[in-house]
Amino acid sequence: MSTEPLLGVTSDYSSNPYLLSRGEYAVSDVAVLFSAPTYYDLDAVHYSLLPSIRYSDGGSYASLNSNFYHLRGSAAFSSDLNALTLNSAIGRDSSFYQNGLSSNGVGVRTDATSAGFDWQHSITERASLAVDAGWSRVLYSQTASSTGLVDYRYLSLSSSASYAVSELNKIQISAGVGKYKALDGITESKSYSLQLGFERRLTEIWTLSLGAGYARSNNSQEIFSGPYFIGTTEYGPFYLETVKSRQDGPVYSAGLIRRGETLTLKASASRAYIPSGFEFLSRQDIAVMDLGYISSERWNFGAEVKYQNNASPLSNDALSTARYFSGQISANWNWTPNWIISLQTTWVQLKYAVPPVSAQSTGVSLEISRQFLRIDL
Repeated sequence: MSTEPLLGVTSDYSSNPYLLSRGEYAVSDVAVLFSAPTYYDLDAVHYSLLPSIRYSDGGSYASLNSNFYHLRGSAAFSSDLNALTLNSAIGRDSSFYQNGLSSNGVGVRTDATSAGFDWQHSITERASLAVDAGWSRVLYSQTASSTGLVDYRYLSLSSSASYAVSELNKIQISAGVGKYKALDGITESKSYSLQLGFERRLTEIWTLSLGAGYARSNNSQEIFSGPYFIGTTEYGPFYLETVKSRQDGPVYSAGLIRRGETLTLKASASRAYIPSGFEFLSRQDIAVMDLGYISSERWNFGAEVKYQNNASPLSNDALSTARYFSGQISANWNWTPNWIISLQTTWVQLKYAVPPVSAQSTGVSLEISRQFLRIDL
């Protein structure tokens, strides 16, 4: 058993962290970071427990990157032909700003619980099979009337089969199903997807992957009337009907990776239907380019450009669309083998389709952390 704790302090500033279209509100904070990954390793079994904490002086919704308390655990079992991983997580974020900008800048405390497994089986030297399943539940501290977010539960199951045609080429077919249910019992989405993929190793350092398929999401909403009052007595609400709708269309994924000794490049684009906390599953398009460069033993740099388009269907068959453009540049200096100083600058722009408004924010953060070497327990 061993652990590799990290202790750090970070200072952040953002000109408009909640992406308000009017009356920008600058926020700065100072936070303490702590993590203590703990591992227990045997020959064919590996356990891990990963606690992490961020606690700032801003607290709650005023915090730039939010306070968070996360605890993740996993158990991995392996043999010559099989690999099984069980994982679970529980956590609290004081602001939804931390989670991929999908909350439209709303600061909402989020409590999340998840569990799942991933099983991989080698049929032959060239063919393999994989099955993974996941369950998650997300609770928000504020009601849907003020944020549009509703507590939900999501269950998913997917399987894939791959075959190495040659040393350089691999094909894959995958299928998945999912069920997204709002905990208020009003809305629900059942999703189905099928995708065919291809991967080719172009050179020793370049790899290309492509995937395309079809996905469908069947949505349903329970319609109620009332409640009604007769005198001081309340009656209802009463069930009227179930309204059904459907989202369908192509889904895709593409990736290009370069792994060199000093330069790493990752470019990807994808479309998927994901749980987002709104009434139904949201269609999400993402395009990312990530660049990493190691200039010496002490210095490394990174840059990322990202586009994200979230389209969430509403109960009136309309789409709520939000587009995000973001950029990030970072530099890390290994002051000593244990001390790391990181500087990061960010830029984010948000555009709503209806109503046609936009907002943007710039920010900078400085972090000093102490990475302790492995400690045997």
